Amino acid sequence: MSRHLGVDRLDETRLTAPTAHRPMKGATRMSTSRYAALIAALVLAVFAALQAGAEPAGAASSPQMHFDKYMTVQSVCFTVTNPDLGQSTLYGQRFTDGTVSPSTPAIVLVHGIASSTLNWDFSPTWSVARALAAKGYVVYSYDRLGYAKSSYYDHPGGGFTLTTSAHRDELHNVVTEVKSGAYTTTGSDCSGPQQPSTIHNNRVVIIGHSAGGWIVAGYPGKYHDVAAMIQTDISGSVSPPNAPLGSSTGGGFTTSPDHPDYFQFFQTSQNCRDFNTYTPGIVPYVVDIACAPPFLLSPWGEIADLGEMYAENDVYISQIGPSIPVLLTSGDHDSTAPPSVAKADYDYYKAHCGCDVTQWIVPDTAHLFMVHKSLPSWIDYVTNWLTSRGIPPVKSK
Repeated sequence: MSRHLGVDRLDETRLTAPTAHRPMKGATRMSTSRYAALIAALVLAVFAALQAGAEPAGAASSPQMHFDKYMTVQSVCFTVTNPDLGQSTLYGQRFTDGTVSPSTPAIVLVHGIASSTLNWDFSPTWSVARALAAKGYVVYSYDRLGYAKSSYYDHPGGGFTLTTSAHRDELHNVVTEVKSGAYTTTGSDCSGPQQPSTIHNNRVVIIGHSAGGWIVAGYPGKYHDVAAMIQTDISGSVSPPNAPLGSSTGGGFTTSPDHPDYFQFFQTSQNCRDFNTYTPGIVPYVVDIACAPPFLLSPWGEIADLGEMYAENDVYISQIGPSIPVLLTSGDHDSTAPPSVAKADYDYYKAHCGCDVTQWIVPDTAHLFMVHKSLPSWIDYVTNWLTSRGIPPVKSK
């Protein structure tokens, strides 16, 4: 069976209702053939309506990804050490496509601010996580502590302690559990019954987007336990003036009245679109999902410590070494990491990491790369890059 990741436009089918006819004088029943045709037309009409209802608005006229019946999404729970040195539970998702084994490489996806697992799986027809799983990886995403289903509100003031460094240590817990299989599986969230995982993966790749890129930037130099690191749409090293956030449009920092240790980054859908998208390159129905309110709160800790974060990242970037390859990607229309900033970051890595580092500027793409039509090309590029670095997908169907 082909595992090609298809992107196309759905064919539009127009159904015309049967024309009403005046019964002939003396006719008491419809002919068998006409009756069968009417029933068939009605069945097709109902089927088409059900299909349309199952798709997001605008999906039929937009590019789509298609995945087969073997694609499985499983809710999972990770246990991490929080900044208070207690235990917290992170909600996550695991994506597989067919049979997997310990030799199947895993990819752990790390989201940015005002984000969650949703960013990696906006729709069954447009999804970073499903697309990478379809290639032959086991893919994990998780709500970072303080976000979405990984709430930290029960720790008053805890949002100030959720720094980039703290999130990096929590990522280490996640990577360790993915390798050992020590996490659990569950239903819709981690408050319900949980079962031990039956899957573990010997090699792990980490991918961080936006503020998640800050987290992964310093990770391999500190822990040295991943096979590769991919940083997207952010500068992980020392930032030039007015970057990474000062040069962006659309975002903002409004303290939450209910949780003063958290802030609201987007106030309106238009804020979200201005910050994240390049209109000529978007998939409209996916942007509608991504920029639909209400917007998630973000902990102040990872923004308040920017200076400390960059200084720490610089130390760890210099300790990556030759065994862990690094890929930096960003959009050519990203106002957070525009090409000039991305180049400076790439040059910094080349000069300091002692690692195999590659950069790709993604065409017709802004900050939220996963809502743009370039996503399938990004998936192919990442897969080819990993394969060339000795981390190929493992296909099992």
